Amino acid sequence: MIIDWTQFCEKGLPTGQKKASVTIGVFDGVHRGHRSLIERVVSHNADNVPVVITFRENHKSGKTADNIQSFDDKAAMLESLGVEILLVIDFTDSIRRMAGIEFFEALLKRCNVGFFAVGSAFRCGHQLDTDAAAIQKFFAARNIPVEIVPEVTENSLPISSSRIRAAIAAGDIPLAQAMLGRDLDG
Repeated sequence: MIIDWTQFCEKGLPTGQKKASVTIGVFDGVHRGHRSLIERVVSHNADNVPVVITFRENHKSGKTADNIQSFDDKAAMLESLGVEILLVIDFTDSIRRMAGIEFFEALLKRCNVGFFAVGSAFRCGHQLDTDAAAIQKFFAARNIPVEIVPEVTENSLPISSSRIRAAIAAGDIPLAQAMLGRDLDG
């Protein structure tokens, strides 16, 4: 189920009485590092609803053409990995100017978070003001468990969407596929 941020702010998430296991990221390419986060969220508690917060467009690259996969392909892949709700954010000016902690406060107003997983290198908020440690501290103060997931590496370097795009641009398709954990067309 796909829910956009505006709809979420009006109605929250349809989890009923269940808590949500949540992660956040751009998830461009849904590579092996991303899947490590998704696995934590999906497997954390069988009674929780797995939720991924992501962006419709890759606000980091600035161009849709730079995306490793389309939004529809990303959504389908996340669903195939067990994600039940995809909370989608359009990177508007109001989102761009929002402090990270302000975002998480808004999230908690409409979502019964029972667990949060975040990548160790994750940063968000206006001028990237909130890192994984601050997110952990924020949720811990509310008795919500957080797991900071270490980076997954390939050839001793962290797997990232930017490294995958660079490998594709350089014609190193085997490296890109190794980081993705699948064929480029799969």
